[in-house]
Amino acid sequence: MKIASFAALALLAATSVSFAQPSQPPLSAEERTRWFREAKFGMFIHWGAYSVIGRHEWIRTMAQIPQADYDVYAKQFNPVKFNADAWVDLAKNAGAKYMVITSKHHDGFSIYRSQVSDYDVETTPYQGDPLKQLAAAAKKKDMRLGFYHSIMDWHHPDYRPRRSWEYPKNYKEGGNNNRYIDFMKAQLKELLTGYGDVAMIWFDGEWEHTLAEAKRDDEVYDFIRGLQPNTLINDRLYERKPGNKADFGTPEQYVPATGFKDPSGKPILWEACVTINNDSWGYNKYETEFKTDRDLIRMLVEVVSKGGNLLLNVGPKPDGTIQDEFVTRLNAMGRWMKVNQESIYDTTASPFERMSFFGRATTKGNKLYLHIFDWPKDGVLRVAGLRNLVHSAQLLADPSRRIVSKRDGDDILLTLPGAAPDEIASVLELTLDGAPVTVPFANRPDAKGLISLGVESCEIETEFEQRAKKENALGHVFLTRWTRDKDVPYWKVEAPKAGRYRVEAFYSSRKAGTPFTVEAGPAKLTGSSINSGGDWVFKSQPLGELELKQGATEVRVRLDTKSGGTINLERLVLHPAQ
Repeated sequence: MKIASFAALALLAATSVSFAQPSQPPLSAEERTRWFREAKFGMFIHWGAYSVIGRHEWIRTMAQIPQADYDVYAKQFNPVKFNADAWVDLAKNAGAKYMVITSKHHDGFSIYRSQVSDYDVETTPYQGDPLKQLAAAAKKKDMRLGFYHSIMDWHHPDYRPRRSWEYPKNYKEGGNNNRYIDFMKAQLKELLTGYGDVAMIWFDGEWEHTLAEAKRDDEVYDFIRGLQPNTLINDRLYERKPGNKADFGTPEQYVPATGFKDPSGKPILWEACVTINNDSWGYNKYETEFKTDRDLIRMLVEVVSKGGNLLLNVGPKPDGTIQDEFVTRLNAMGRWMKVNQESIYDTTASPFERMSFFGRATTKGNKLYLHIFDWPKDGVLRVAGLRNLVHSAQLLADPSRRIVSKRDGDDILLTLPGAAPDEIASVLELTLDGAPVTVPFANRPDAKGLISLGVESCEIETEFEQRAKKENALGHVFLTRWTRDKDVPYWKVEAPKAGRYRVEAFYSSRKAGTPFTVEAGPAKLTGSSINSGGDWVFKSQPLGELELKQGATEVRVRLDTKSGGTINLERLVLHPAQ
């Protein structure tokens, strides 16, 4: 076993970056990120010593496992069935254009043969270097590869703070974070000089402010740029806020309602990292709940329609295989992508702020792609607010079908013959007379003065660990899995004049007594759910009156989930009060 002295670490980390031999000359930020903007879809891999336990990547601290006991598991890591080519093939077949794998997670165990650490794959029976094997397979198969690297380190003797459960009296004392940062730089240098072109360094664990408090975050940024100037760097090198120096933002386990913007309001690059299962990133042999093919395909479409990328995670088993629940879902995504990839790769965000139907949109030049989640019963799709002339329209899954378009004021009506070619997401390609030109969509009163707020036209205001999602079944479009009060559906409403409205809610619920609140600006109206007869029985409930101001207002519904109840919300209808 090698022993790396701190002097050696400092020398390795401090070596002048001018000696680095990047494979390409430095590119501008626009060119550096071009591949990322075009790719849209990547595969995340969390794999390490925690996979041996098979519960969670945080299991050492969740179960308060002493370091010596955890090391017993780490030394059992022996992925004898690991096949790097098979992993890359799985990603490619799913439609992913890049992969990101953990080089070191918070437990401090390096998943490669590090010359500056004694806590790596060399302490295990495994004779190979998983990262070298994966890098070789990725290069051979034209797959970009990046490395996740945790700033936080529960193992390194210099890192502070330590875990309070492990050192309750002095978890912040001692150590030397500057020396630890030298060690981290030494490992980054190994990754950036020994594994070919690195697509990105994906930092994590920044919330303990190690680099910021040492005032060395910019130093690490420049260090990476000097070694491989075109490697992308995510926002977690810094405080995780839109608009920092990094190349892209990283919302975790949720899809932001309107994408990511910097403090000036300008859209910025972002990537939603999401698990296929619900409980962990690393392998969890006890997991029983997984997102469906339908969830994942629609999530990819939603993320791309909002200008982002989707980084979808798998947690391989300790033997190096990937469980069937992940493989079958990735293969299903690949089948959909083979038909509809033109609507995903190299597209830009939807030109519509809101959709008038249940679906999403992406664009590419004068092409507008409409992703239809709920096929219209009458065969007519209204595309509200599209001002362009439509030269042609075709279904990507069945170009032979004849699609007729006609104008109706600011809207386009599309006649769709037959049934949906794909009940998850059918894609309609419109060729326009130029780049899409749209009229901002808002929910307005109809001829009778009613304002109908269907879930199809809402967005979900949310954050980490989103659960609520839109769904359609049996002729209904509704919000389901609404188990967190931080998931808030909202609509944009325009009232021609101020006035009072009677509010009626349509939903299903198996339990009475779940409180909820309807908000329209400062005005609030509270309600309590009825038992509608079950999850699939939708009924209406009058809630009372609410004042709307003239002009634009955002209407929100907040659910109080403390009681353990929930509802499947279909729509609100606002009736003008007499």
